[in-house]
Amino acid sequence: MPTTDAALVILAGGLGARFGGAKQIEPFGTEGRFLFEYACYDAMQAGFQKVFIIIRPGMQDIVAAQLNQWIQPARYELIVQEQNRSKPWGTAHALHFLYGKWKGPFLVLNADDYYGQSICQTAMSLIQNGVEAAALAFELAPTLSPNGPVARGLCQTEHGYLTAIEEVLKIEMVNDQITDEQGREFSPNALISMNAWLLPSTFLELLKIKVQDFLEVHASHETLEIYLPRVINEFIETGVLQVQIQQMPADWFGITYAADLAAAKSQILALEGKQYPRNFSEWN
Repeated sequence: MPTTDAALVILAGGLGARFGGAKQIEPFGTEGRFLFEYACYDAMQAGFQKVFIIIRPGMQDIVAAQLNQWIQPARYELIVQEQNRSKPWGTAHALHFLYGKWKGPFLVLNADDYYGQSICQTAMSLIQNGVEAAALAFELAPTLSPNGPVARGLCQTEHGYLTAIEEVLKIEMVNDQITDEQGREFSPNALISMNAWLLPSTFLELLKIKVQDFLEVHASHETLEIYLPRVINEFIETGVLQVQIQQMPADWFGITYAADLAAAKSQILALEGKQYPRNFSEWN
């Protein structure tokens, strides 16, 4: 019988170039928590067993000091995204460091996005119902930033499954129309991925091979990245992965630009005392 022990995986190793700094460790709420700590709290409430935080070198001490305030060391692990250049190699490269560290299903989330309180419970329900892989997707319009264009993973679906995902660059709303850098128009309710994925541990072996092959070819490149949605799309195309689509409520907000920060902090403060206690109970 497959295990229902689940882990949360937080991707926290990005440089935050458009933001202008380490947005993963910006303080939120009255207690100065990192934004991804709210997902950790939701994971604890949903019955997850562990959280892995994938970080870039040099972040270990500040992240550990923060999490140690309420999470027992046995419940989390910091994974350093080792790299041989200053720019990280991308989200697929980051996730492949999880290989060999977890044997059950896991939910992947970005550190600089808030996905809503229900996402961890939704993932746990899918696991309990025997779903191995799922894209937890959102409607496009509520995920746009008023402060500049963003990249989004446009989902194509059929009969409840993801059939393709396209990375759409420089997408924004102008004059009540959502367009990308090519001038294509998109529906406000088009389903998109915000890099929220439920995946089985078997995915990690496939991912490891894919990343190793990529690095062998592009080892000397200074900026090229390997993105998780593109790898998943290749696996769907070749039939090695079937990914269900699960639409989530429009509770997402995030911080792409520095100008997004004030609104995000205000939204977290509004959730305190309603969906989140000011003082988190200990995860032991």
